[in-house]
Amino acid sequence: MTGFTGARPAISRWLAASMALSLSCLAVAAEAVYEGFQSPVGIAAIAGRAVYVSDWSANTVTRIDKDGTRAVVARDIPSAAGLAVGQDGALFVASYSANYIVRIDPDSGAIHRVAENLSTPTGIAFARDGRLLVANRGAGQVLAVDVSTGRASLVADGFSLPVGVVEMDDGSIVVSQYGGRVTRVARGGRKQELGAVFSRPGVGIAADGPNAVLVVDNGAGVVRRLTLDGKTTSAAVVGEKLPGSVVALGRGIAGQWLVGAWGTGAIHRLPDARR
Repeated sequence: MTGFTGARPAISRWLAASMALSLSCLAVAAEAVYEGFQSPVGIAAIAGRAVYVSDWSANTVTRIDKDGTRAVVARDIPSAAGLAVGQDGALFVASYSANYIVRIDPDSGAIHRVAENLSTPTGIAFARDGRLLVANRGAGQVLAVDVSTGRASLVADGFSLPVGVVEMDDGSIVVSQYGGRVTRVARGGRKQELGAVFSRPGVGIAADGPNAVLVVDNGAGVVRRLTLDGKTTSAAVVGEKLPGSVVALGRGIAGQWLVGAWGTGAIHRLPDARR
């Protein structure tokens, strides 16, 4: 017993060193997979084929194929922001500073506007009914746009600088807001505030199963997993900050979660948020 007691300090030091090593390994789990962007805002993928990245400062959208080949598929889209892929493979892009949304044809690459006269549209995502949800930041609204006609309908308003939106399996939407809120809106219109622990929610938001969302916390430099009862856990390296200013979030080619940062211009692969 005396010998074991004497060894306790050494064992404690060994345990501390082991824990530090484990945490340092977790801290590099969000590895950079793509680099060379300026200000990535939107990330959207065609599973198994390609991932698209919008670059706000460059006014471009870049396609990255499975083999790593890159091609700019759209230029001169002022402040290119949110991205969404339609069921036919067409890519939709929000122009934040020009207040419109364009469709890029998957075959010809032709670009045409599907909605105009918006108010700094930022994040976009398709609803189950086929309409395009738009975080209309300047107006404090979420709109639903019929991309075949361009007609926009109000879904909900009263938000604090909405920048991201996603529809859940139950038909509710969750809205990330640069003004500090994350709000769930039920189909009947009832609102539930979920973002108490957030510093400044960003553009990146996506469903992670039927009862949770991943949301970029731009102010804290992390991605958080938020369940619909308001419980949060960090989806990035045990609460450690990611490099740069975290803005973009979306699926990669193989279904992995990707997050993009301003400052570094890098796209990182996140660990599984549910582990």
